Amino acid sequence: MVLTRRSGALCVVLLAGCSESLFGAHRGIQVDDGGGSDSGDPPGTCTGSCIADAAADFDGMPGGAGNHWRYLEDLRNRTWSAMTGDLTGMTGMDSRNRITTCATQPSSPACSMLPNALLVSAAGTDGVADPAIEFTAPSAQVIKLSLHVFVPSGDDQTIRLYRNSREDVLFTGTATAGTRLDPEVTLDALPNDRFLVAVVPTGTTGATEVGLDLSASATGTHFPSTCQLALRFDSATGNTTSDPLCHQSSALSLFGDFKSTGQQQPLVFAAGPLLQSSSVKIPSGTYLQDITPGDLLNYTQDTTVQLWVNQGMASATTAWLFSDFNGTSGGGLGISILPGAPMLDVKTGDGSAPGFVHGSVAYPNPNTWHFVRVVHASAHVRVCVDGGHVLTIDATAPALAKGAAPNLGRDGQDTMTLPAFNGSLADLRVITGALPCDPPP
Repeated sequence: MVLTRRSGALCVVLLAGCSESLFGAHRGIQVDDGGGSDSGDPPGTCTGSCIADAAADFDGMPGGAGNHWRYLEDLRNRTWSAMTGDLTGMTGMDSRNRITTCATQPSSPACSMLPNALLVSAAGTDGVADPAIEFTAPSAQVIKLSLHVFVPSGDDQTIRLYRNSREDVLFTGTATAGTRLDPEVTLDALPNDRFLVAVVPTGTTGATEVGLDLSASATGTHFPSTCQLALRFDSATGNTTSDPLCHQSSALSLFGDFKSTGQQQPLVFAAGPLLQSSSVKIPSGTYLQDITPGDLLNYTQDTTVQLWVNQGMASATTAWLFSDFNGTSGGGLGISILPGAPMLDVKTGDGSAPGFVHGSVAYPNPNTWHFVRVVHASAHVRVCVDGGHVLTIDATAPALAKGAAPNLGRDGQDTMTLPAFNGSLADLRVITGALPCDPPP
């Protein structure tokens, strides 16, 4: 199905790119969440538009054929441990976590349904890691990820498809015994984006030889497709950083680091929340502002705004993470951390111009890294922290359509108050389309 309603509802999505001018109209993102798919190569084969296939590429080497893959234990804490092995299979530090193939175990029950698949065995809930496979995107392009899972018997298994970390969830499904699970996600991949599938047992007995295959194929669609903004904070020109991948026009999206006096300051980059990520430091009294004329985000369709946040020092006043409010029209979106408890606050237009609605939710340990995702779809804004849904706000679609230029570290409407955020931000992405959240525990 296509989960791309004009004013939308929450769905599964990944980063895509932009076309036309910086924040012009964009296409939606396509997701087929199961029920079987006849498109593309059969599981375990890789021809035509196929870029990589986990089962077809398995050759006993750590990167697989083409060096696109890793076979891992997901330690559930934003770190992974490489499995070791040979042509017969890969084994984790917990020997119950193992990956082999139908080629070496053709009589395995899962191979009758997925003859060419990988066979994944998982430790139970008493373990500390889940078996996972990882595909790394070699370049910026629109790809389709096709996942095939079959549990021949025993407990249900939770299947998690995510990008770069479990918090950035793309699909979470339950594979039940005797029923194939075949989701597909069409998306824009940035270079070195990591796409992972983990088999997460629901019981202490774990799982034995679950059939699993993940393939990535080129769609032929022009890149970028639906991304409005992607800032990795890993390079600068002077005092500005830009988005050269999603936004390829001559009017780059430039952010400058300003003190309250308006004087530009040098950007300071540091390590981000993940091993291969970077962040930008925003000291108290400074902020990042889009200084390209006319750069406005497009909220007329489903929209996802997400970023990693580490508020290094608590503030006595509201610390703004993201703001593109338009005080004239009542449009735009604001994400902030309120002092005290603390609370995460999300504010957006409510349909009357000007006017805003907002909601707040407890925010854990603000001086560590957290992944914040805000999804506007249909007449609601859903807020997710570290991959889980924590808050829903009623907000009609038209009210978000006319924001102002984005600001990071301050409220864009407030030019008098000293910006209070004092911390770091990483991997800001704005996407036309609605990304999912896991339900609350």
